[in-house]
Amino acid sequence: PTLKKLLTATESANNNIAAAYARYNQARAILGLKRADRFPAVTGQALMARQQDTGNDIFELPKSPYRRYRSALNLDYEIDFWGRVRHSISKQEALTQASANDYLTALLSTKAELTRDYIALRHLDSEITLLNNTIKLRKENQKLVEARVNAGDTAIIDSLRAESQTETAIADLYRIKQRRNELENAIAALTGANPSLFRIKPSFPPPTPAIPSGVPAELLRRRPDVAATERRLAASAEEIGIAITNYLPRVSLTARGGFASLSSSELFDPTSQLWNIGPSITFPLLNMGSRKNDKNRAKAIYYEALAKHKQSILIAFRDVENALSGIKNLNISLAAQEKSAAAASEAARLINLRYNTGLVSFFEVIAAERDHLIEQRMLVQTKAARQQATVQLIQALGGGWK
Repeated sequence: PTLKKLLTATESANNNIAAAYARYNQARAILGLKRADRFPAVTGQALMARQQDTGNDIFELPKSPYRRYRSALNLDYEIDFWGRVRHSISKQEALTQASANDYLTALLSTKAELTRDYIALRHLDSEITLLNNTIKLRKENQKLVEARVNAGDTAIIDSLRAESQTETAIADLYRIKQRRNELENAIAALTGANPSLFRIKPSFPPPTPAIPSGVPAELLRRRPDVAATERRLAASAEEIGIAITNYLPRVSLTARGGFASLSSSELFDPTSQLWNIGPSITFPLLNMGSRKNDKNRAKAIYYEALAKHKQSILIAFRDVENALSGIKNLNISLAAQEKSAAAASEAARLINLRYNTGLVSFFEVIAAERDHLIEQRMLVQTKAARQQATVQLIQALGGGWK
């Protein structure tokens, strides 16, 4: 429940996710502008100007400054014979979809980062509990050894060794607590919280989800980073189409209609009407190779996007293979570590019994307890690595296997 709550907070409050969503909205707005090019653009004009023209022109002009009034509507419309506008819209649609997948990538990677930090923190909680129990037992053991030293049953070196073992465990404890504080602050930053006011109560690690056998490779297609590179590939293909249309004539329809007069009282008089309508055709004649180079540029961008898309697919397979291999090997390692920790625990118990009956020195007790603690901590760390491998697989498959 705590992890779910943190993931929800991350989705709504993380600044990197918010920035990615803002970039997606920018792409949507640009798409709206591109789609508007399919329709005529109508503008209104209202003019009142006082002016004087040059007397050295070819027409006879008024002797003094005069006023001009104008009120009109203007229409401009590019007839998309060759598909330039259509290609532009399709390109921006693909870029908008890529931006949406960039947002999903940011969401997935940030949630995965938070989950990794949370799992690491919870396993540090386990190590802290283990060290606290160890310190408690060592302090009790230290008192017993000191009592034996005072009674003359053993040498003072045993007391010093017991004290050293206790202080070493305390030093380890506070190093782990520092690491836990750093992870807690990292989680606070990911969830948009103030680290100085953010706290996570100690608890146990979350359960590890079971992984079904035969995870289909088709799941990789839904990875947002792979989908984003595919959409950018599609956008670069449309860019080639745009470059080709630049070779062809551009046909536009323009129309003007309104009133113009030298007197404001006559502006809307029927005799003041004006209008014009007609097509405008622009021919590319001499361009010194610029359009050919523009087409080559578009093709180069396409092949770059193609290479990036292929690489993103290879990276996706690599990530999945690494995660599956890690899970397989860590399962074996975890089973062996559990046996090793159990053996070290039993060895420490038996050596303590032998020490109490005077059969072994206190040095052997210290060595056995140190090995026991090391094995217990290694077991906790192996469990943490196993869960981290599961998080890696979930992220590599784009969010899970369902």
